[in-house]
Amino acid sequence: VLLIGLGGYLGCDPNSNQIPPGIPTSTNDAGKLPSGDPAPALAATATIPPRNQRTVVLGSFNMQRLGPSKLADAWTMEKFAEIIRQYDVIGLQEITSIDQTTLPKLVQLINQNGSRYDYTLSPRVGRAASGYYEQYAYVFDTARIQGGAEFCYLVNDDADVLHREPFVGRFQTITNAGQPFRFTLINIHTDPDEIKQELDILADVYRSVRQYEYPEDDVILLGDLNADPTRLQLLGTIPDIVPLIQGVATNTRQSRTIDNFLADKQSTQEFTGRSGVINLEQMFRIQLRDAERISDHLPIWAEFSIFENPNQQVMAGTSGSEVVR
Repeated sequence: VLLIGLGGYLGCDPNSNQIPPGIPTSTNDAGKLPSGDPAPALAATATIPPRNQRTVVLGSFNMQRLGPSKLADAWTMEKFAEIIRQYDVIGLQEITSIDQTTLPKLVQLINQNGSRYDYTLSPRVGRAASGYYEQYAYVFDTARIQGGAEFCYLVNDDADVLHREPFVGRFQTITNAGQPFRFTLINIHTDPDEIKQELDILADVYRSVRQYEYPEDDVILLGDLNADPTRLQLLGTIPDIVPLIQGVATNTRQSRTIDNFLADKQSTQEFTGRSGVINLEQMFRIQLRDAERISDHLPIWAEFSIFENPNQQVMAGTSGSEVVR
């Protein structure tokens, strides 16, 4: 029997641990351009719906080893900032820098245009045997989302069955009319070498987090799953859990769908039915080799009502993502 505990800390500060009750489980110059799964049916597009007073846009993006090299690359960092400004909340993976000022510097760059983004950052996760560690993060617009001081936590994997423990965060929308949409996000980056085992374990993780977060019923798993939405193992058999990205590539070379959101189609009725993928080549009018300088993954998005349980919103079924131009 797999038991996974949930280790938590306030404000996502690794130095202030508080464990909740356990539960079962061109050129290089800045501003210049540098010189096995089913094939997705659609190509990613350049844009996502503009943010408005009735909806919020959630995202996920594997940044492909955000560390010293990318931090020193002004062109790439500017592109990261432009991408993140499209979202109300975005979950990030593959922050590999040992220097803990890397993400704060990126957020400072994001806010140079007057935006008011903040972030939560996980401890470094990984295995000593591989020597590879990374951090998860959530970056969110404080003008529209509350989250920085909310309780967030890393899932404790005492049996070491996952290469990188998921990072959980709670958020809610800011609105003066109606009940705000409250939701819990589970940020994950699976290991491609043990994908079948990890997807099965994530089914237990999802159930455990949902039980721990009760009565919160809007629990959304997001990140780099390294798996097509038709091949999610036990994770894909949880009743009413559906992938919100289907039939569209999420890697930069447009060949695989490996990043996704998973949500309960019965309880998360805030989902508007619109989701998709940003094509970096189209967004920045660059070539593939330039897009790959940013990341080998594309940012994904999904749109939700800003209000809890909106009567006019109906959760989309599993027929696929609507890609908005």
